[in-house]
Amino acid sequence: MAEVIQDEGIILKVNNWQTADKYVICFTRGHGKLRFISYGARYARSVAGRLLQPFARLQLELSLGQKVERLKNAELLVPPQKLDFKQMAYAAVATELTAVFTEDHQSQEEIYELLDAALLLMGQRNPRLVVLAYALQLLAYTGFQPQVMACVNCGTLQPVEAECYFDPLQGGLVCQNCHQGTGMESFSSGTRQLWATLEQLDLRQPQPFTVKGGDMMELERILYKFILCQTDKPLHSINFLAQLGL
Repeated sequence: MAEVIQDEGIILKVNNWQTADKYVICFTRGHGKLRFISYGARYARSVAGRLLQPFARLQLELSLGQKVERLKNAELLVPPQKLDFKQMAYAAVATELTAVFTEDHQSQEEIYELLDAALLLMGQRNPRLVVLAYALQLLAYTGFQPQVMACVNCGTLQPVEAECYFDPLQGGLVCQNCHQGTGMESFSSGTRQLWATLEQLDLRQPQPFTVKGGDMMELERILYKFILCQTDKPLHSINFLAQLGL
C-alpha cells in the first residue's frame, strides 16, 4: 500500500494533464517541492480541481508514487488573496523561481515561510520590490547566491562607494581593476545598498525604506541576467514581465 503524507503546501504551477487531470507542482512545509497528479480535476464537479490554482495555500493529502505523487484530498487553508493583474505577474515570478531553484523532496521550511510571506506581501506593498527581495533571499537559501562583497577575480573586498561591475557569467562583483568592459553591468553604490537592504528584509514585518528608481532597475537587470545564466533558459514569468513593460 502506497505511503500517504499530509502537509500544507503552496501551489507553484498547474498544467492540464491527459484528458481530465491536472499536473501540479507545489512547495510544502515539511516535504519541500512535490509534484502530483490530480485525477479528474478538470471535471466541473471536482472540488479539488477548483482549489488547485497558482498561489493557493492548501492542506494536501498525497499518495506517494515511484515517479509522481497522486492527490487524495485537498482543503483550503486560507481564503484566496485578491491580487490584481500586476501583482499576479510578480507572484508568478516568485513561484517559478521556487520551482526552478529547489529540489524535489528536500524539506526547507524556511523557504516555505519565505514564499508564504512574499505572496501575502504582494497585495500590500510594491510587488516589484517584494519579488526582488524574495529572489535574493531564495538564492541565499538555495546556495545560488552571487558574490557581491568582494571581487570574484581578485577577491578584494570592495567598499560601498567603490565603482564596481557585475559579471553574471562569473557570478558576482568585479572591481575596477579587473573590469574587462565586456558583458558586464554597472553595479553602483546605490544598487549595492539596495541589494543588502532587500536581502535582509523581513517579509513578515518589513520596515520602511526609500528606493531610487534607477537603483531598482539596475538591480533587476543584474539579478535577472544572473538568474538566466544559472538556469540556462529564460523563465516564462520574467519574459512575461518584459512583455508587459513591468
